[in-house]
Amino acid sequence: TLLCFRWPLLWIPHELNADEGHFRGAANTLRYDPLFWRSVDGITSGPLVYYPLLPAAWGNGLHSYAIARLIGLFSVLGTLIFAGESLATIGSRSVARAAILPGLAFEAFTTSSDFLFYSSEAAPVFLLAATVWLATRRVIVPTRLNLWAVALLLGALPWSKLQAAPIAVTVWLLVAAFEYASGRARSLGALLIGGLLPSLIIVGMTTLGGQADAMAIGYLFNGATYVGASPWTAPKVGVFLWQSAVSDRYLGLWLTGFVVFAAVAVAFVRNPSAVILRWLFAATVVLAVSAACILAPRRPFTHYLHLLELPLTLVGGAAMAMAQPADAARGQPKRMFWVVALFLMCCLVPQLMRRVSLKNPHVELTVTRSDAAQPALIETLRTYTTPGEALAIWGWRSSLYVEAGLRQATRQGQSEHQIYDGPRKPYFLRRYFDDLTASNPPVFVDAVGPGNFLFEDRGRAHESFPPLRDWVRVHYTLVVDAGGTRVYVRNDRLNGPGHL
Repeated sequence: TLLCFRWPLLWIPHELNADEGHFRGAANTLRYDPLFWRSVDGITSGPLVYYPLLPAAWGNGLHSYAIARLIGLFSVLGTLIFAGESLATIGSRSVARAAILPGLAFEAFTTSSDFLFYSSEAAPVFLLAATVWLATRRVIVPTRLNLWAVALLLGALPWSKLQAAPIAVTVWLLVAAFEYASGRARSLGALLIGGLLPSLIIVGMTTLGGQADAMAIGYLFNGATYVGASPWTAPKVGVFLWQSAVSDRYLGLWLTGFVVFAAVAVAFVRNPSAVILRWLFAATVVLAVSAACILAPRRPFTHYLHLLELPLTLVGGAAMAMAQPADAARGQPKRMFWVVALFLMCCLVPQLMRRVSLKNPHVELTVTRSDAAQPALIETLRTYTTPGEALAIWGWRSSLYVEAGLRQATRQGQSEHQIYDGPRKPYFLRRYFDDLTASNPPVFVDAVGPGNFLFEDRGRAHESFPPLRDWVRVHYTLVVDAGGTRVYVRNDRLNGPGHL
């Protein structure tokens, strides 16, 4: 069902979000040099976000967008399946199936481009869903394998997206509390060691590769300062994200219906079991921490709302399970039927009604593009490069990597930290210049100008950094200026890649 509704949108022949091209361009680069932080610096996203996209790096230009979107779609499907299997351990399987339907409908029906591509939230949410499933399995079958798997996944989660680290810590504490309350205090050692092991492996491999400073400054330090670098306030971001959810309608309808159901469902609660109460408490805590993680960076990015999907599903399922009598199979099936029906009426039916009455605004984009200059730019790149060669970009136009089949000449595929003022701007400028001169790419693109994403002021173009300005002036020649983007070709490549 999910694939059927998303299928036409998989083939939109351009990036749906600037991050989509950014992630895909990084995957192209990792194909040729898989050591993260040496070839790619994801800044606010870690290696576990980028490595799953490697299959798309073998895709051909525009088709690779579809491959990346499929990977994102399968991560969403996996998240919902893990959520349903987790809920099946505390309630009936029919309740678990009903609980995941609103999330499934939202992902199938949404028309917001922020939810249609492989975003940086896909990997951490999937890892979290797998962790929750393994943790609930441990309630039934408390094996050492389950315990170590939970610990390893929680330890790996911050290396997908640092923003999700508080969620991982929260789940770790909840699992540790459960182990202790269950008389298995000796399991805490395995939880601690297993949780630290992914960090030890990643830090060790990065250090051996000589990239410890790039990891520490680009990911850890930058992730910590990212929170305080936004002019937005948390309440203002919250209002903006709510407006985004409402404009998408499907997520807004799910959230509104969830609140209505939670308020009404209290009347149906009849002596819930201690297990369900503990589950509801844990899921609610994770939901609250996830909401805090969305607001903490103070950034108005709608795709952050992906972090709500799993805990929202778990809380909804637990709320339904609370109304399920212990003898539901023999005693009071009618009440349970009405609880599930109320949940679906609140959280699913409004989405269905909306989808029937709405034309998907992205369907026509499967045969059109939003940027008239892009085909000419891609053709120019293909004229002066061969697939797999390096491309340097100043600004943010990562779609060029994807559609021309090129890799990044600099480990950071866009120049946000080189252009915006910040405490580490000199470091990022120096690193960009060192990467550029070391890779000596055949083409340099300045994507700062009218019509470009984020950077339209030519005063912030590459000429604003004198060493870069002088290097480009000596070694490159301007061949194209289109759509606010300038393409420079290395002097010995002006006759094409076959004439060196």
